Amino acid sequence: MLSGTNGQAEHKRSKAPYGENQRYAWKEQTYAVPDPSRKGFQWKASALRGLQRFNKLEAKGPVTVVVPALYNFMPAEAVALGWLNEIDALGAIRHRIADATKLTGWDVFTFHTRHNLDPYYASTIAAVRQTWLHEGSLTENSIRETVKRYGAAYQYNCIPARLVENLVFQSSLMGWLSSHAGDVPFRYHVLGTGLMSALVWSGALTFEAAVNTAARVGSRWDAGIRSLATEELRKKGKEVSNENIGWLYFHHVREILEGKSVLSLAATQSDIPSVEAPSRPFWFSVTAQDEPVLLETTRDVQWALESMNLASWAPRAPRVLPAATAEVKGWLVSPQHPMATVCRWSVYNYLLATPNSALLFLDYIATLGRRPAFAPESTTTAPPVKEFQQERLLSRIKDTGP
Repeated sequence: MLSGTNGQAEHKRSKAPYGENQRYAWKEQTYAVPDPSRKGFQWKASALRGLQRFNKLEAKGPVTVVVPALYNFMPAEAVALGWLNEIDALGAIRHRIADATKLTGWDVFTFHTRHNLDPYYASTIAAVRQTWLHEGSLTENSIRETVKRYGAAYQYNCIPARLVENLVFQSSLMGWLSSHAGDVPFRYHVLGTGLMSALVWSGALTFEAAVNTAARVGSRWDAGIRSLATEELRKKGKEVSNENIGWLYFHHVREILEGKSVLSLAATQSDIPSVEAPSRPFWFSVTAQDEPVLLETTRDVQWALESMNLASWAPRAPRVLPAATAEVKGWLVSPQHPMATVCRWSVYNYLLATPNSALLFLDYIATLGRRPAFAPESTTTAPPVKEFQQERLLSRIKDTGP
């Protein structure tokens, strides 16, 4: 296979002396994921319930899961974290990879795993690749096309490819999580370009339209950064070669993802496809610093798509939702992503990086947000309908400009 020996080649290259490897994109490492304890969560949940009873307060949902603009930060994270060992998620991801390949001509799985440097996960990646090749859901032609387009390490941060990759994995994980939520009151708070995954999850946008939108928006942003890199090289008197532009491009995007710089590149009206109202409303923030807005109508979705900005890739904690009730938060983001630093592994703020951690969150933490089955009536407390109407009223406040 063309990419079958790539992991070994990359592994050997990572052993090169520092002076010969200054421009290499990633260091060899093991993907460390905290292993949560079921017993520990039972203790935390019971302690919190006791504290709330002492304060005569009751945790009221719904449960909020924060979805950053990008789920993963480094190559092969979704594989390394074990999502491809979860059969439901594996099926959804596999089908969406195949659908994306039909539209783009290149393979998201090959792109996602090509520059993995962890020798332990290299065997898992190879096994999945061989299985999918045998099943016919992965083809040699798509692998060759991926290697042709994104063979160099600096090409991993190519914005159109990263948007399509994120759409495949993130929309699949969002669907998996909501299907396992059961009777837990559940809502998503999506940031920036994660919007396209949420629109697919909510039925407001087809997966095909989302892939085309990601490629269209990403290509314009790609051209903008390449133009900046070319100008910078000329000012410094350096050779304007594809490799020099590629590495400068890579590091510009890397700095955005690490929060070291902010670059504002917006979508345009011509980028917006035909959409429908979401079947399941969700909260959206243009960037983490912007006020969250509840998306419920077709007009809401159109406004949100026009508001997408590359600046949303910066790792910052979002603003609190405008809701009167307490919210139990989970974060659908990989632990290697800088956004994960805002997660403190507490009862109300938990990292949903693996299937096991997501299920523990739903079983022992998110249930704190469930309303009592037989809530006593009160003449001083507004009924739930008015409370929801108030939340909707707050959500209608948008900054639409002059």
